[in-house]
Amino acid sequence: MNAKELAGKLRKLNPGGGTDKPTQIGSGMNFPVAKLIELLEPGQWEEFTEEWATSLKSYKKVERWSGPGDMGRDIVAFTTDQNYGGPWDNYQCKRYATKLQPNDVWVEFGKIIYHTFKGEFPMPSNYYFAASKGVGLKLQSLLANPVKLRSELIKNWDAQCRKGITDTEEIPLQAALLDYLNKFDFKIFKHKTVVELVNGHANTIFHTRRFGPATFPERPHIETPPEAIQQKESRYVQQLFDVYSEKLAEQLNTPDDLAAYPELAKHFNRSREVFYYAESLRNFPRDSVDPGAFDEIREEIYHGVVNTYEMDYANGYNRMASTLQQAANITPNCNALCIRVQTQDKHGICHHLANEDRFLWVKKNG
Repeated sequence: MNAKELAGKLRKLNPGGGTDKPTQIGSGMNFPVAKLIELLEPGQWEEFTEEWATSLKSYKKVERWSGPGDMGRDIVAFTTDQNYGGPWDNYQCKRYATKLQPNDVWVEFGKIIYHTFKGEFPMPSNYYFAASKGVGLKLQSLLANPVKLRSELIKNWDAQCRKGITDTEEIPLQAALLDYLNKFDFKIFKHKTVVELVNGHANTIFHTRRFGPATFPERPHIETPPEAIQQKESRYVQQLFDVYSEKLAEQLNTPDDLAAYPELAKHFNRSREVFYYAESLRNFPRDSVDPGAFDEIREEIYHGVVNTYEMDYANGYNRMASTLQQAANITPNCNALCIRVQTQDKHGICHHLANEDRFLWVKKNG
């Protein structure tokens, strides 16, 4: 589905707009994320829910179990390192055209009751329905009334569960299984609202990749470089002094040596400022992008300027100036963080590369 087709479907879904946090589709139109998730395929909805669950700090591990033989478990979330040896929660994902109704899920209640009765796995601490269009009022009411939910399940067992729990046998509700159902804690059955899911998902590294950059956080104010040169910037600073020394045919070693050369002093201060711009991009916000996003951008800048860097120049100052000028012409697009890249970052990344000796501005003989 291309952006134009997606925008058309969204207009039908949400002709009057909405109040949910928006994201932007290729046409430039803004649409609520809650409407976008209605278009996800069933497998994508399970992926979304798995991604969402990773935002919950209470879980040690989140796994997707959906598929043949899942025994009623789509997304399993463990609260300890012991997996099923400790408390765990189950998320049943439902991607339907309408709000979830009791007849849609009687068999899901039956599966979790039957398979825990058989000892396939222990009863979860919580069992949540995660529906892309939310849960209807009838099902909400039953979830809020465990006693009535139990009685309604018993009434619907033969029609909905007896032949639906497994493909290999019928499961009549009688004897020990009926006794187990009557003692089962129906308070574990709950649901997650679409708002909860969207808000939680927005706090994961997956959100921008899945829905686009419109909800990507703004960058904070860039701090002024500290007066004293820091250890982390010592190498590119030394390279700057190599450039200045070659240009003037005079050895310069410290910022104080630049006092007699105001233009070079300005250049030096600008270079430190853009280095710290790139440093802020490296640290910006790590919980919103994939690990290594900054490194990907740095590699894209490197490959975009390296041919310019390797050309012949009269001196290191010209090599550095040409490389930085070429960097400003590059528009990186390798990941979501690129939307926050500024010209200062591109220049600063060149100094980052010089800080690692991937760029040597002054070519020394031998």
